[in-house]
Amino acid sequence: MLRTLIIIALAVAVHAAADYSRLMDDLVIVDYINRCNCERLPVYYNNFLQGGYINMPSARMGYEGEVAFGWADVHPYQSWNLRVQVIDRLETTFNYRIFCGVEDPVLSSTGFGDFSDKGANLKIAILHPEDSDYQFPGFAIGVDDFIGTRAFRARYLAATQVFINYGMEATIGIGEWRINGVFGGISWMPFHRSCHWLLRGINLNMEYDGTDYSFPTEPHPDGREQRSPINYGVKCRIGNVLDLSASYIRGLEWAYSASLCYNFGTTKGFLPKIDDPLPYQAPVNCEPLGTRRSKCTLAQELSHAFCQQGFDLMQMQLYYDACCEKTLRIHIYNRNYSTQEAVRCRLDNLLVCLIPQDIDKVIVVMDSEGFPIQEYHYPMAWIRQTSCGYERRLLSPIRDVRTPCTWEVTCLYKRKRKLCNFHLRPDAHTLFGSSTGKFKYAVGLSTGIDGYLYDTLYYTVRFGYLVVSDLDDVCDCDRLNPSQLINVRSDFTNYLKQRGLTVTEMYLQRNWNLGKGWFSRLSVGHFEREYGGAAAELLCYPVDSCWAFGIEGALLGKRHTTGIGFTDKIRKLVGFVPTYQHFIGTQYFLNGYFDWKQTQIEFKAKVGKFLANDYGARFDFCRYFDSGLRLSFWFTLTNGNDIINGSVYYDKGIAFSMPLDIFYTYSTRERWGYGMSAWLRDVGVTACTGRDLYNMINEQRQQ
Repeated sequence: MLRTLIIIALAVAVHAAADYSRLMDDLVIVDYINRCNCERLPVYYNNFLQGGYINMPSARMGYEGEVAFGWADVHPYQSWNLRVQVIDRLETTFNYRIFCGVEDPVLSSTGFGDFSDKGANLKIAILHPEDSDYQFPGFAIGVDDFIGTRAFRARYLAATQVFINYGMEATIGIGEWRINGVFGGISWMPFHRSCHWLLRGINLNMEYDGTDYSFPTEPHPDGREQRSPINYGVKCRIGNVLDLSASYIRGLEWAYSASLCYNFGTTKGFLPKIDDPLPYQAPVNCEPLGTRRSKCTLAQELSHAFCQQGFDLMQMQLYYDACCEKTLRIHIYNRNYSTQEAVRCRLDNLLVCLIPQDIDKVIVVMDSEGFPIQEYHYPMAWIRQTSCGYERRLLSPIRDVRTPCTWEVTCLYKRKRKLCNFHLRPDAHTLFGSSTGKFKYAVGLSTGIDGYLYDTLYYTVRFGYLVVSDLDDVCDCDRLNPSQLINVRSDFTNYLKQRGLTVTEMYLQRNWNLGKGWFSRLSVGHFEREYGGAAAELLCYPVDSCWAFGIEGALLGKRHTTGIGFTDKIRKLVGFVPTYQHFIGTQYFLNGYFDWKQTQIEFKAKVGKFLANDYGARFDFCRYFDSGLRLSFWFTLTNGNDIINGSVYYDKGIAFSMPLDIFYTYSTRERWGYGMSAWLRDVGVTACTGRDLYNMINEQRQQ
């Protein structure tokens, strides 16, 4: 009997071992199939940061949210390049080419240096090779240098086939203008499946250069010789961040490039958020209000817990609503978190763990800059029974702010907003393309205080001190195409030439929530270095709407270049001769906003009167990402009739804004941004008038 049991046990063990072995084999096979399905051949970029080879483009492009900056020495040019992958199928690149050895006929004598040219390029993917898992080629159309002088203009159609098993890709295309006729390229990553990080990033490439190097297509006299249309080179990618390349072009010269790339759109930050508190878990206290847990005790518990989680508890009220439900109304200010998801996660845990059992409903009102933005309704009987965040979102909808419809409201807690906050930040200003140099700068510190007077009146006073500046020799008008409009912005450099402590901002602002999605504001004071005055705005922005509409206007005075006083005169050039006119500035607009959440694209439009007495419209397009990065492009159409190089100029520019918490070990709502117009002109100009209502509200409603 014992022998039989031993044999049976051994048989069961052998069978189990065989099953386990087969299970592990199956898991290995599944893992291999998953890796094969997810394998993607890396995208490499040409000398001008377009998806491509050496000088020619391909149909491939990077992941949305990628930002790259680089330098290239492509004889006879040196080029500074910027690439932004705005959406999955749109690649935008910007180039600043310096013509080595060619002086500017007008500006070189004033310190500008060699002649230069700015350009912008677009490439649109009709079909990615990845869309078919590399079974079919990808197709893209592109336009090079479509604004400005268009000295390097081209348009093309490219088709790219990827051979993933061989680590190869090949492109054939056709273009016109500078890319004249057929072009193509091939690249090979011989070690693309290597475990060594350095070998894995090596890329060998060769291309057939379709560029027309004859005059006048090729503007540089030293770039019109071509011995061979075949270019070849090698690239190396280090850590998916740094790209280096060397290539032999035109059968004559060596070219070199280096670039840095990072996906700021999807990043979770360079550092883990180790200093953020975990969502509230303990201690749990749901004791009903009464002798064992007084209202004062509840207020103290919630104030302390909310503060630890990154919220300021501003006010608590207790009352019975119209349905006779015992309601706790809580006003909070979000100090740290930039998305609703992070806010709701922490609110859910706080309420489930700390709200008394006899409370039927909790209304959390989100305050921002002295006025309520929106509120969340929590039916506590249901909230306590759910553990899934998605279910809690459905049960606690976001609503427009409403005042309690009852007289019997008990105030359990109330605190005033901070009277004084101190700030110290870097202050930097840059100019590109000045007649006295390609790059000009002023760097210093900005310090100031802000806070609330009488709990609702926002004030700010900011001082600037420029430590290092090379703007003293910058002219306050264009030497070639002086603006013939009143100089509302083109003389801005005069304000940056001040020395010592300057008042850059000093104003008061009062915001109101009028109910049912209507908001308003009034502001008065010195809004920026150049202008001050009074402004008003009215906005309709319901919480359940992706649309918003508003109206705004301002009466403005132009500040002296020194001190805090105002002048009633403004300069207007007649040709190059300055004249002065009486000036009281006005601007007023009808505003429209649309937030297309499914694509994370935001549209804005302003229609009305601009500061230089020109009428028209300004259009803003903004792409925002999960990380908080915002990329913007604006374009104005007005009747200002500003002439540059014989053509009418319409103001246009690009800007970005990024959250600073990607560099920190804790969450913060602080941001840093930068914007730049194509030209510093007076057409389509608006002055700052305080904090914009739409931006303040939309910031709190980001998902």
